[in-house]
Amino acid sequence: MARITTVKQFTKRDLSIISDLGRCRVLSLEQIKKEYWPGRKERTCAERLERLEKTGIIKKHIILGEKPGGYAKVYSLNKEGKKWATGPEGGLDRKKVFTDPGKSNEILHQVRTNEVYYRLSESERLTYKIGDVIEIERKIYKGGGGIEVPDAVYINDDGEEVYIETDCGSYTAKQVREKVRSFKGKKTIWVCPENRKSFLRKHGAEGEYFTYTIKGGRVKVG
Repeated sequence: MARITTVKQFTKRDLSIISDLGRCRVLSLEQIKKEYWPGRKERTCAERLERLEKTGIIKKHIILGEKPGGYAKVYSLNKEGKKWATGPEGGLDRKKVFTDPGKSNEILHQVRTNEVYYRLSESERLTYKIGDVIEIERKIYKGGGGIEVPDAVYINDDGEEVYIETDCGSYTAKQVREKVRSFKGKKTIWVCPENRKSFLRKHGAEGEYFTYTIKGGRVKVG
C-alpha cells in the first residue's frame, strides 16, 4: 500500500465531507464511500479519509456493529474540522457542531439515522438537524418534560417538516407508543431493521419506512 501523507490541499469533495460531518455528527466509512466514491474500491475512500485524519480534520472510531463480532468504521470531526465547518466557508453554528461522537450505542443509532441524509436533495440536506441540535434549539433536554425529540428532522422540498426516528431493535412497545403520541400530526420516517417494521406498525408507528438489513457486515437498504 502506498505511504499515506497528510493533505496538502482540500478538494471540493473533502469540504463536502467535512460539512456532512458537521450536520450529521458521525458517518460510517460505508456511507461516505457510497456517496463520494460510488463504484470504487473501499480502500480508495479509506486512504483519503486517513489523510484527512492525519491533518487533524476528522477522527476515526471503531465501534461494535449490530451483528455479534461485527464492527464498523465511523468518522467524526476533530477540532480543526469543527473550525472549518463553523468558519466563513462552512457557515454552521459552532454550538451545534460536535466533535465528541458519543457512546458506542449512541454512535450506531446516529449512523443508522443518518442513512436518510444521503437520500435527501441538496436543499433538504441543508436543513437536516440531528436530535442533539433540536434539543438545543427547543431548549428541551433528555428527561425533561416528557416531550419526545426525534432523532433528526429536515424540511422537505415541499416545505414540510419531517421527523426521522430510528429503532435499531431495542425499543419497547411502550417507548414506541410514547413516541407516536409525541409525534402526532408530524410527517415521520421510521428507520429500522427490516424485521422490526411489523413491530413498530403494531404499536402505532405510521408514516414512511426506511428499512435495512445487515449482510456480511454491510448495510443493505430495503
